[in-house]
Amino acid sequence: MEWGISMEADNILSGGIEKLNEIKEYLLELNGNMENDRQLKEEAEKLQKAVKGLEKEIADEIAKTIKKRRGEIEDSFDKQIGKIRDKAKKIKEQRSKAKSLKVSERIDAETTELRAEKSRLRLEVETIARQDKLPFFCNSKLYMALYYPSCFTDILLIIVTLVIVLLLIPCGVYFLLLPAKIIYIILSYVVTVVVLGSLYLAGYNYTRERYDNKLKQIKEIRGRIRESKKKIAAIKRRIKKDRDESGYGLHGYDEELARLDKDEDDILAQKKEALTVFENSTSKIISNEIQELYRDKLASLRNELEQVNVRLNQAEERIKALTLKIASEYEPFLGKDLMNLDRLEALSNIILAGNAATISEAIAFYRQNTILEKGNANG
Repeated sequence: MEWGISMEADNILSGGIEKLNEIKEYLLELNGNMENDRQLKEEAEKLQKAVKGLEKEIADEIAKTIKKRRGEIEDSFDKQIGKIRDKAKKIKEQRSKAKSLKVSERIDAETTELRAEKSRLRLEVETIARQDKLPFFCNSKLYMALYYPSCFTDILLIIVTLVIVLLLIPCGVYFLLLPAKIIYIILSYVVTVVVLGSLYLAGYNYTRERYDNKLKQIKEIRGRIRESKKKIAAIKRRIKKDRDESGYGLHGYDEELARLDKDEDDILAQKKEALTVFENSTSKIISNEIQELYRDKLASLRNELEQVNVRLNQAEERIKALTLKIASEYEPFLGKDLMNLDRLEALSNIILAGNAATISEAIAFYRQNTILEKGNANG
């Protein structure tokens, strides 16, 4: 085996210009294939991007078209559903108004006697006040609360009056009209209490002592009026809380609303079925139609890419073969540093100039000159 390698080395190193030209041809072929490989890779990359771009364009158009068609189907059904719901809303409003009217009529009917009694009692109070020439304020709610309290609202009214008299009035006078001294707020309280207290006592002396019997009679009647109001309010609450609507004549509205509910359910079922058919069948047809439009263009790009890949594989195989051949047959004998076109050309020029007869001699001459040149450069 060593003898075989030695013979091969002798054959290469003892060769002349023809052997160098042979090596240069292999290097030229390797460089050409490497350049071709680079160009083919760029072309393959461009074609691959073009294929992916077209595939994405197709997918986007399919998705956009399917979304649009699905939306059109949904809009068609939703418009019909919207019309039904608008109509149902109007009928519900009409029903609510009709019920409110019937409830009001029922309240009026069931409180007729109480309202008549309340009106009669009010008239009786007014008659007493007029016949006995009571001062106009004696029949007011404030007066009756202050002088003849008889219910919780009267107590609240008294509290509010006291707050106004003992807090708001004196504080208002002090902060708005008087200097900021403690004596003035004390004076404002004293004056307010004295003045308003005097007015209260004056009213008491003028009215209660003179019209006490009549005022008590009015108090009793006003109490009966309050009872009538409470009964009327209780009847209103009971009627409004009553869930039984059978007596209001709302069957026509309920039947129409039930029919509209059924129509809406039917349309919703039709919508669901239409969308199911679209998803299972129509969308596939749309997808196929769009893919068919781009089929030839996409097939052409893919075919072109496939051809480039075939040529690229061939170039890579040739590069591999040439690289292995050069690495195994020439580099071990010439050295890797000499395995380029410029240095092989330099060796050829050495032989052509008559400075060497073989590759071995040309290498020795080249290296010797290189050493000399380096020495001169260093010197």
